[in-house]
Amino acid sequence: MTFDIVIVGGGLSGLALAAELAQHEFSKLRVLVLEQRQTYVRDRTWSYWKTPQNPAHRYSHAERQQWRQWRVQQGGRSQVHKSASTHGQDSASTYCTLDADAFYAAAQHAIAQSSHVQLRMGTPVRHIREGDTPSVETRAGEVIRAAWIFDARPPLPGSSSGLVQQFMGYELKTDSDVFDPTTVELMQFHPSAAGLHFFYVLPYSPRNALVETTWISPASFKPDFGAELQKFIASLVGSAAYEVAYEERGSLCLSDAMPHRASHVAPLGRGAGTLRASTGYAFLETLDHATKLAASLKNHLQWDDLKSWVPPAFNRIALDTWMDAVFLKVLQRDWAKCPDYFMQLFERLDADTMVAFLSGKANWKQRLLVARTLPVLPFAAQALTTVVGRWRGVMR
Repeated sequence: MTFDIVIVGGGLSGLALAAELAQHEFSKLRVLVLEQRQTYVRDRTWSYWKTPQNPAHRYSHAERQQWRQWRVQQGGRSQVHKSASTHGQDSASTYCTLDADAFYAAAQHAIAQSSHVQLRMGTPVRHIREGDTPSVETRAGEVIRAAWIFDARPPLPGSSSGLVQQFMGYELKTDSDVFDPTTVELMQFHPSAAGLHFFYVLPYSPRNALVETTWISPASFKPDFGAELQKFIASLVGSAAYEVAYEERGSLCLSDAMPHRASHVAPLGRGAGTLRASTGYAFLETLDHATKLAASLKNHLQWDDLKSWVPPAFNRIALDTWMDAVFLKVLQRDWAKCPDYFMQLFERLDADTMVAFLSGKANWKQRLLVARTLPVLPFAAQALTTVVGRWRGVMR
C-alpha cells in the first residue's frame, strides 16, 4: 500500500498536520494517519497565551476559557499580573485553555470532511524505515510506503539536559464557592531540593477548577503526586465538599537536543523541537509548524514531485534556545533558589514583557529586561560556561 504522506501518531502534532492537509487544495494527495489509540478521550489540557501578535488559530472556537489576570506566589510573596493594552480590551493578552477532547473532535471533523485523508485508529507501528521510498511497518505486519513519513510520536525518555516536567491534575467540582474565576494561579511555589515544584489552578467558575501539581526535576525523581494534591486541595477548599470530575497526568522531556532528520522521514511535535524547554509550552508552536508545513507543501505541489520537497524544520529563535539552556542549568545548581528567580521576574517585569518572553515572542528589549532582572553572578557565570562549551563543540 502506498500513500503520498504517512503521519505516524495522531496526537496534537499529527492531527494538526492532518487537519491542515485535509483542506481542498491538497485533494490530490493521499494522506494516512496511524494512531495506536482505539478512541480519543480527554487526556490533557493545553494552555497558552493569546497575544495581539497571535490573536487566533484554527481551534480558537474550541477554547474552554480565557483569563486576563494571573498570579504567582511563594510563601508570603504574591504578584498579580493583568495584561494591559493601550488599544482596548480586544488587543490585551489573555491566558487560554483548551481541553484535548475538544481539539481531537475539531481535528477529526476536518479530516472527516476530506476524501483524501484517512485516520486509522488502533494501529500501532513497529518500525519506520528510511530511504528514498520510506515505509512504515505496523505491529500487525502491514507495510505502508510513502513519499514522506512524519513521525509525530514523542521522543524516547532521556535528553541532554536530563530534566523532565512531570505533572498530575484533578478537575474539582465543589458544593460551595471556593475559586476566584477571574485569576489563574499560574505558579504557587513550594521550594524543594529535589526540583522546581509548584501548584497550578485554572478556575473555570467559583465551584469548578483544574488543580495541578508540577515538577521540573531530574527524570529519576518520582513525586508523590497523590499526597501533594490532597494536601494542597485541603488548604484550597477548606470545609467545602468536592468531587474529582477528571484526572490527567504526564511527563515531558525537556530536551535541548536538535532532532534527527532522516531521508524522507521528518519529526513532528516534541520530536521536532516544538516544546519550550524552560516553560513546557508547545501548543501554539505545534499548530504553527503544521501551518508552515502545509504552506510549504502547497507551494511545492505545482512541481508534481513530492520526493524533491524539503519540509521546513521547526526553528526556534536561537537566542531563546540559548537563554533556556542557561536558565535550566542554573536551576539545576540549586533547586531551592529557583522559586525566588521566578518571583523576581514576575515582581520586577510588567505583564506584557513576561507574556512575550514566556510565549517566545519577546523583542530584543524585552529579552534584555529579562536578563537584567535575574541575579548577575549565577546567570552570567553559566552564560559564559554555555558559550565556551558550544564554541568547543563547534571547533571539534
